[in-house]
Amino acid sequence: MDLHTFGPYELVMSKTCRPAPPPSDEEWTVRQVVPRSDWDAASETCPTCGERVDLRGPHYQVELDRERTPEAGSKLTRERRLLAFCDEGCAAAWLDETGNR
Repeated sequence: MDLHTFGPYELVMSKTCRPAPPPSDEEWTVRQVVPRSDWDAASETCPTCGERVDLRGPHYQVELDRERTPEAGSKLTRERRLLAFCDEGCAAAWLDETGNR
């Protein structure tokens, strides 16, 4: 996966944007890595260890961003993805594995 750290950049994201990890053939940028709690009533699978992540409890979130080519009539030029990790250790291991630390 071709990811690049963009530096400190804070974005406010919708709680409804939680797709699966991005495909490995796309160019993604890590925008932020932040601790979260009480984010949503849903749960996800940690991309590092495979454990269930309850988004109501403490967890870490990695925000990814990339440019996209808008479809005709669309003004959206950026795509964002949110990944939920069990804890800081899993988030750090994922960032190390993808070369973003």
